[in-house]
Amino acid sequence: MSGSGSCLCGSVNLEYSSEPNFFLLCHCTDCQKATGSPVASIIGIPEDDFIIKGETNSYKCEAGVTRSFCINCGSQIFSTAEGAPGLMLIKTGVLDEQPNIDPTMVCWTDSKPNWLEIKHPDIKFEKNPG
Repeated sequence: MSGSGSCLCGSVNLEYSSEPNFFLLCHCTDCQKATGSPVASIIGIPEDDFIIKGETNSYKCEAGVTRSFCINCGSQIFSTAEGAPGLMLIKTGVLDEQPNIDPTMVCWTDSKPNWLEIKHPDIKFEKNPG
């Protein structure tokens, strides 16, 4: 599986050619604030298989996650996490085509809004995957 994507304004583009290591749904409050949504959908791609073109800026959260976004339109493109070295965590909303796989895990279920109902995968974590 290969993939490509871009930010809202098209100034930042990405490409990868490997299968995602995982497809994660995250409900942590940092992801909620960063995305403006109660859930972030993320695929993990090996860092050495990730190509980014265009100018991004980044913000490092207290949780050790560095979120990178387009300097023009602010779209979140990808993150890196101290707890997941060697992986690029791509926000699936920027992909040209959504992954043709089901989410493999969900984390921070204790932060999920009660009103949100999503068919979550069987692998669940109340906080970060351990």
